[in-house]
Amino acid sequence: MSDIKLIATDIDGTLFDSNKGYHTERFNDYLDKLHRKNIQFAIASGNNYDHLEKIFTETPNLDFFIAENGSQIVSDQKTIYERTLSQKLVATLIPILSDKLDLKAISLSGKKASYAESTENQPLYHINNLICVDNLTTIDDDFFKINLQLKHDDLDTATKFLNDNYQDVLYAAVSGFGSIDIMSANTNKSIALKHLCDLTDISLDNVMSFGDNTNDLEMLQESGIGVAMKNAKQSIIDNADVVTKHDNDHDGVLNTLEEYFNL
Repeated sequence: MSDIKLIATDIDGTLFDSNKGYHTERFNDYLDKLHRKNIQFAIASGNNYDHLEKIFTETPNLDFFIAENGSQIVSDQKTIYERTLSQKLVATLIPILSDKLDLKAISLSGKKASYAESTENQPLYHINNLICVDNLTTIDDDFFKINLQLKHDDLDTATKFLNDNYQDVLYAAVSGFGSIDIMSANTNKSIALKHLCDLTDISLDNVMSFGDNTNDLEMLQESGIGVAMKNAKQSIIDNADVVTKHDNDHDGVLNTLEEYFNL
């Protein structure tokens, strides 16, 4: 058995079932047992920290939140790492995105709040502190990410277009529930996880990570044990060390933890 010291898991399609829930009592029990084994636990998600804090109120003993697809790390309610898009860059990008992509909705996740010009077609479940504004290009804030909803389902092609043409200033990834997240260049869950490991004096070889979507790919590749969900995209399964026996609707993460760590 590898000497795992940190576990990182995605939530949507991974730890959470299709109804956006998890078995709280069982998870909390396993978390306590893992802590007694000196194993820390991180949630690694595309969601903003305010939302993550809200949905994990019944699990107060989580060690870290890697939020905004790697743009922010929070521990004990304090930000210990962040990478942001500047107001100037966002103001430049928005007209380009509107021109080049078939957008249904666009929102910004900022340090002060989240912003959109309308609530229509926005993934409101995932957005906390949403402020509707007249013009997204004039907001005085720095931004963890831009979230895009497209009028079609070909997210991989749109993501490839963004990364091929604007890789010097941004990184785009398909995120949960049919959207694209745009972060600053050289930002993803894996890079944030590496930074967290540096802060906690843990090697990436001693990390087990779980994921299902393309925004989890680098994290699974760089972790000592990268675990793809049974329900994951094929590209994720192809790059994982392990595939769960059960999908996210049948406790794939928890069952894997129970078996691997004898919980």
